[in-house]
Amino acid sequence: MSKIQTALFLAVFLLISGCAAEPSSENPAAPPADPAEDQQKEEQLAAEDRLQGTVVYVVDGDTFDIQFTSGKKERVRMTLIDTPETKHPRLGVQPFGPEASAYTKDLLTDKQVSLEMDVQERDRYGRVLAYVWLDEELVNEQLVAKGLARVAVFPPNTKYVDRFEEVQQHAREQRLGIWSVEDYVTDRGYRAEQPEGGDQASSQPACRIKGNISGGGEKIYHMPGNQSYEATKPEQMFCTKEEAEAAGFRAAKR
Repeated sequence: MSKIQTALFLAVFLLISGCAAEPSSENPAAPPADPAEDQQKEEQLAAEDRLQGTVVYVVDGDTFDIQFTSGKKERVRMTLIDTPETKHPRLGVQPFGPEASAYTKDLLTDKQVSLEMDVQERDRYGRVLAYVWLDEELVNEQLVAKGLARVAVFPPNTKYVDRFEEVQQHAREQRLGIWSVEDYVTDRGYRAEQPEGGDQASSQPACRIKGNISGGGEKIYHMPGNQSYEATKPEQMFCTKEEAEAAGFRAAKR
């Protein structure tokens, strides 16, 4: 074999050997994503953003006052749910309203809770909108599960809507609480029951004086025509000023 042929043979041999030894440039397939792990990470991030505070007063089933660790007090409205009324100036006390209020009062009064926000942080009345966590329990969800609240969707605050609606379906099927009254729950709230006596009952004068307890615990009553009357959500309604003052409320300054 000539020197030229030998050189060519060695060159070809080395080229083939180098190609065979070259590692594959393809990356190994990435493991599939774990939905449960992703959800856990999302919940962990949400938990880190929660506000901490102590419940100092419960207004009704879905509303309470909180004192944050900074000392500031705020009124909180639970997001994505609606409990029956107990102190509404027109609707009065609705079925299962007192039960919802009692449940929230017993569960949250003087307890430390965490508030998780959705897209909107306040409603038109200036109340903080929040998902309320007591340890690992989501209070909004528990009210729905026990048939003490309905799911009330107001976009864009819809983070837990699928979860809540699944729980609500179970409560409806079991006819728990509000679902035990036929045709009581509607898409817009709760159907008002016609009181006995019909027209005679509706002709009676309504008690229109609103008693409100501020975040600082001060009792103030608001008369129709007062500057803040329409924006005030009452804790209690009175028929006369004397009745309000006897209950420890003072007149609003404006």
